[in-house]
Amino acid sequence: MSRVTPAKPRRAFETGTLFQRKDAIDLAFFRLVWSVAFRAGLALATGSSVLCGTAKYKTSGVLAIPCKDFIISASPQQDVFLMVCPQCSYANLERSVTCAKCATPLPLSDQTLVTGGQGWSVPAGDVVISPSGFGQLDPGTILGGRYEIVRLLGQGGMGAVYQAYDRELERQVALKVIRSDLAANPEILKRFKQELILARQITHKNVIRIFDLGQADGFKFITMDYIEGEDLQSLLRRKKKLEPAEAANIIAQTCRALEAAHAEGVIHRDLKPQNIMLDKRGRAYVMDFGIARSTLAPGMTQTGALIGTPDYMSPEQAKGQTLDARSDLFSVGIIFYEMLAGQTPFLADTTMGKLWKRTNELARPLGELDKTIPPTLCEIVRRCLEIDPHKRFASAAELLQQIEVWQGPKAGTRVLVQRVGGLPAYVKWAGTGLAVALVAAGFFLRSKLGTRLAAPHAPVSLLIADFDNKTGDPVFDGTLEPMLGIALEGAPFISSYNRGQAKKVAARIQPGASHMEAALAQLVAVREGVNAVVAGSIQKERSGYKVYVTTLDPATGRALLKEESDASNKQDVLAAAGKLAERIRKGLGDTTPESAQKSAAETFTAGSLEAAHQYAVGQDLQQSGKWTDAINAYGQAAKSDPDLGRAYAGTAAMYANLGKNQEAEKYYQLALERIDRMTDREKYRTRSGYYLLMHNQAKAIEELSALVSQYPADTAGHANLALAYFYGRNMSKTLEEQKRAMEITPHSLLQRVNYAMYALYAEDFDTAAKEAQSILNENPKFDQALRTLALAELGRGHNEEARQNYKKLQGVGAYGASIASTGLADLELYEGRLTEAAAILERAIADDRAAKDEEAAADRTATLALTELARGKTSEAVSAAGMAAAGSKEASVIYRAAQVYVAAGQEAKALQLVAPLSQRLETEPQVYAKLIAGEARLKRANAREALNSFQEAQKLADTWLGHFDMGLAYLAASAYTEASSEFDVCLKRRGEATSVFLDDVPSYHILPAVYYYQGRAREGLHSPGAAESYKAFLAIKERGAGDPLVADARRRLGQH
Repeated sequence: MSRVTPAKPRRAFETGTLFQRKDAIDLAFFRLVWSVAFRAGLALATGSSVLCGTAKYKTSGVLAIPCKDFIISASPQQDVFLMVCPQCSYANLERSVTCAKCATPLPLSDQTLVTGGQGWSVPAGDVVISPSGFGQLDPGTILGGRYEIVRLLGQGGMGAVYQAYDRELERQVALKVIRSDLAANPEILKRFKQELILARQITHKNVIRIFDLGQADGFKFITMDYIEGEDLQSLLRRKKKLEPAEAANIIAQTCRALEAAHAEGVIHRDLKPQNIMLDKRGRAYVMDFGIARSTLAPGMTQTGALIGTPDYMSPEQAKGQTLDARSDLFSVGIIFYEMLAGQTPFLADTTMGKLWKRTNELARPLGELDKTIPPTLCEIVRRCLEIDPHKRFASAAELLQQIEVWQGPKAGTRVLVQRVGGLPAYVKWAGTGLAVALVAAGFFLRSKLGTRLAAPHAPVSLLIADFDNKTGDPVFDGTLEPMLGIALEGAPFISSYNRGQAKKVAARIQPGASHMEAALAQLVAVREGVNAVVAGSIQKERSGYKVYVTTLDPATGRALLKEESDASNKQDVLAAAGKLAERIRKGLGDTTPESAQKSAAETFTAGSLEAAHQYAVGQDLQQSGKWTDAINAYGQAAKSDPDLGRAYAGTAAMYANLGKNQEAEKYYQLALERIDRMTDREKYRTRSGYYLLMHNQAKAIEELSALVSQYPADTAGHANLALAYFYGRNMSKTLEEQKRAMEITPHSLLQRVNYAMYALYAEDFDTAAKEAQSILNENPKFDQALRTLALAELGRGHNEEARQNYKKLQGVGAYGASIASTGLADLELYEGRLTEAAAILERAIADDRAAKDEEAAADRTATLALTELARGKTSEAVSAAGMAAAGSKEASVIYRAAQVYVAAGQEAKALQLVAPLSQRLETEPQVYAKLIAGEARLKRANAREALNSFQEAQKLADTWLGHFDMGLAYLAASAYTEASSEFDVCLKRRGEATSVFLDDVPSYHILPAVYYYQGRAREGLHSPGAAESYKAFLAIKERGAGDPLVADARRRLGQH
């Protein structure tokens, strides 16, 4: 540390190093930016490291420079740390929290953090932080009984930042521990807390959220979103500059974040690439509002304080003038310029020079640097970088609109209506209803003068908490919640988060909780990324009943909207709930015509209160997995109101879950007869459910496409549309729709794991592994994520990693143990270790039978039958096939049992077994029946007729098994080119082999044989590639000698 020696006050630097001419800058401006000039001068003259306020600079040589009452002497290559008082310009020693001269609180350091890995930003340069101010938190430490420290991400001027696991909400968070000397200063702590409270109000998908301000175990800390990815600065370091479309996308998202912040009266003041995080899906997040000041509380900012990063400062910020939201837009312009040109617009040798340029010179036009940059973007950047704030865009919304015009029409693009009276849009107007409060959800403001941003609403998800029934009448228990959800979903941009899934999450957060009351619902909403919570109560009054509803911001608990409604008697309560839903929808910005809203509310008939209650009971039972009990409840609802179509639809779904498809079809028909009593959204859902049941993918896609077109915020609609495409084996469309569902609820682990699973089926094993691991980072015991990761690792050739993940899965509940057993057996079969696989299957079957899970036992017995067949134990295989077929009517089980019969020469028995499949209405069972018919013909060496059967099967559905069977038939017919083509398809679509029946049951052991038979086909073509195919097969089977194809592959390879 350099020494600090007293000196007489000086008026100016006594060196000409900083300025070549006395008139290079006016003295008034000089005084305003004294601290920056000091830092720049010292850095230029010495080369030591200077940290003054929030920056550190390298200097060389020895130089004595006065700073008010001190001369700072810097020795070569030493680090100088100073905190310059914004009030009196006194130079304080490093880590001072108040000025030693005037006692003014010093600005908090806002250096970018030094990262220890992904998940936090990377600094622009070296940051030297003494560890003395930090209490060490080692990995595994549990803070406050809740936050388990995973690793240190970095240290900054404010404190140390850790990746931590929130054990209560089962998710990863970033946890910033405030430096002990700062936390001990009441004034600093008060100011810091005030600013964070302001930042916490900004809840938007493009803003890193602050969750908690707390203290525990002697530490004061905040928790916030943990984002896996990199900051924009790191991306620019790697790529130098970005393509215009990519840059525009990042800036558009940044504008949406700023729009939300500015609407809350908060400006960022330190926007820079280090403060923009990018996740793996390309979403941008603005972070670090730590130095932002509220434009509504100007007294919080010390006069003359210079706050921000010089490279990205606006001119008015550099001059220490009053700032508004347009200052942030100047910073946006610099960032946009840098992304497009690969350099910042105001280049100079010193920081002082950079600041002088932006206050006196316009930036060099982008088009002069690179003529390939689109002129529209050049003009957008030019306007952002106007020196006069009044010549810039008036708001982030106006800037965003211009970017969206360049990007072209797409979902969510807004239309900007000209402002009335020319008033600046950065003013925070007093809006109507909830429009101001819900900026984070993408809503727009309407001023008293008629100013409006007219646009389609961004999707809004709502979680309805359990109502507080104060009447004492059990008929209201759980009755209003589902009805309110149906009514709210009449608005196309609103989706009601599944209460069954929410209750499962709630049970993990607070084990033993009997009700999902408002506070618990908020925790669920925060964890799952739901935009708002709707809580309510009903009470008895002299004149009837009163229903209260409050819409809450889950992150802050702030009431966004409060409504109440009266009902003169019990039967009018549902109508009162319908009125409340209408008001909430309007408060959220619904512009649906009143006539349409009334039509949507017709399901709330006066005589259906009891029916509504029983329907609600049925939903709770359904979501708890009690399907038989749910059928009874839905039946009671239909008995109370025979025209309640959704009760029949619920019954149909339960019968489908029980595998009773004929009963399911019957009740779907009853529901469809009453479809006129349903809302439009319910109609689409009911019809699409029926078509999915019947595996009529084309009609299901038609209904669901119409649903999401009219209700783009319907998460279930997009997820079910993805499922419909999945059943049709259109994996690209599957991923597209699932990604949309995931974008609506980005924190939903269920939607994210579905995306990972679909990526697996689409043979994108790397994406599947990354997504699954990301989920496991938040919830290490998510069974489907572990299964997906195991199969993805197997697909990538990481067999041992797959085995370890299956072993982890064994310890995750009954389902996890069950699927792990199948997975481990599948892995042994894949490697050719047949004896070991058979032993695992036999133990698992015994466990299934002990648990009275006959379906699981039958499925594993079918696999065991094929395993015994491969081991040459035909008698045991036939016996196992008989047991499997007797224990299940599942098409995949019947198909495998029939395969054993065909291989054993019992063709008649095989065809008799699959005959009922050909009579089923669903497509898949018919496919399996035709495949067995073809395999029987192939067994009789009738390849031509076998091909006819396989081709008929393929016309019904383009399956992996169909291509494999056709390859075998062509091979038997010596049609080697055609055979090789079919086997190529199997290898290209190997993702489907991970669970070939699309039922999430591991089956990757069927893949290696493709390499063997591809070798046979290439051998028939006299292709040198035959040897490579045999080598690939034998490499997989290296650990197992039980596979009967291994010896033949070795023999054939020896001949090449």
